[in-house]
Amino acid sequence: MQAAKLGKRAAIVERGHVIGGVCVDTGTIPSKTFREAVHSLNGRAFPDSHQTRSRSVVHPSAQELLARVEEVEQRKADIITDQLQRNEVTVLIGEASFTDSHTVAIASDQGFVVVTAAHILIAVGTTPAPPPGVSTEPGLVVTSDELLQLTSLPRRLAVVGAGVIGIEYASMFAALGIDVTVIDKRDRPLEFLDREIVD
Repeated sequence: MQAAKLGKRAAIVERGHVIGGVCVDTGTIPSKTFREAVHSLNGRAFPDSHQTRSRSVVHPSAQELLARVEEVEQRKADIITDQLQRNEVTVLIGEASFTDSHTVAIASDQGFVVVTAAHILIAVGTTPAPPPGVSTEPGLVVTSDELLQLTSLPRRLAVVGAGVIGIEYASMFAALGIDVTVIDKRDRPLEFLDREIVD
């Protein structure tokens, strides 16, 4: 959009199913929306934050939580799509690969499209790194990308990794009354923060 505003002809290639990349699809937007949904739906049951929580209280379902996430994701994707259209940025859906330093071939269900450009910005996003030597069993071992696709909430959850994302999800699921264990090989979680904040 910035290139278009500076008078350049611009296009964007999106290989995911949502415009907006990792931020909208699996990262910041869904995780923060899930967090707010947890607090909001839990708050319905506990309007007084000082009230002692009972184990018999029914917590929100996965469907309730994820419906809110999906709604916000779609709204954000619509906003981004509208901004791209208003700035006359061409959106190409598919996966791009270089054929030379100024040309990319974009593969999609409709075939191939070849695009040339003076400048190409590579913004591939991120993917979770599964632990080496661990086979992922669908529904049992999930990555942070797959966590918000669960159809039901677990009774117990082990979170491997005490970094920002691990602690964030551990806190959210614990707030839902789920028994959470955090596992990390480092001496302490969030080691880049002050010890008092971590405590």
